Amino acid sequence: MSCWTEGDKQQQTLAESKLNLTTMEGALKGKKFFGGDEIGIVDIVVFCSVYWAEIAQEVVGVNVINEEKHPVLCKWMKETVDSKVLKDYMPPREKLLCHFQTYKDAIAALMNARFGSN
Repeated sequence: MSCWTEGDKQQQTLAESKLNLTTMEGALKGKKFFGGDEIGIVDIVVFCSVYWAEIAQEVVGVNVINEEKHPVLCKWMKETVDSKVLKDYMPPREKLLCHFQTYKDAIAALMNARFGSN
């Protein structure tokens, strides 16, 4: 939502996103994955959302997830994307980037129609 809405709604969702990312940072501190040393279901679910969000933010120019503010989360993302568990099952980053770029305006219009920009 932080990537696809505008105005007050975007500011609200950006604030919520930053709070949620801070919570995730805290949950990961001192661990390789959310459950410890091995990837678990929480890692898979969170990773799918964060992976897509990171690509969407690049397309629309919104900076929510970054190494400066979320170093633990970014390290976890790199570990997770390179893991044997997910590596072969995630769509290639370049393919998703192209998809979001192609449909950027349509996605934004859909999200704004559904959730409003104010």
